Amino acid sequence: MSNRQERVAQLRHVLLDLHKSLLDAQRIEYERAHGRIETRGEFLGLVLNHPEFEWLRAMSALIAQMDEWADEAEGTTEDELAGIVEALRDLIRPEGTNTAFTPRYWHMVNNTPDVTVAHVKAWRLVDGGASGASASSSPRAPGGRPAP
Repeated sequence: MSNRQERVAQLRHVLLDLHKSLLDAQRIEYERAHGRIETRGEFLGLVLNHPEFEWLRAMSALIAQMDEWADEAEGTTEDELAGIVEALRDLIRPEGTNTAFTPRYWHMVNNTPDVTVAHVKAWRLVDGGASGASASSSPRAPGGRPAP
């Protein structure tokens, strides 16, 4: 496996963990409001179609875009991957401009330990790993404290 493939595989793994922790947290919020989700099929239908899960589709789309990039490795460039990483970085930063995603994401980062841990791992790859940023340059979460 090339260095490029290893980096993409590591990023993909971390983002899938973050996405799963967000889905799990959103499922809990949904079930508190609407009752238990009985089957995996019902849950999948909600994830794909219900407005309460819509905000997560921005991250799902970027993960799919990264997968497409990796599958077409011969015809792709590092600049294309850098664009995907930049979009992910913008999506998960506290001052993100995605008004559907950012507030809900940071609510979960600040209130759900599994999401917090997954965010830290993802942030290290999309910010620190991509740009060489130090911990002191990490973004601030809403409320002014440093983002994990």
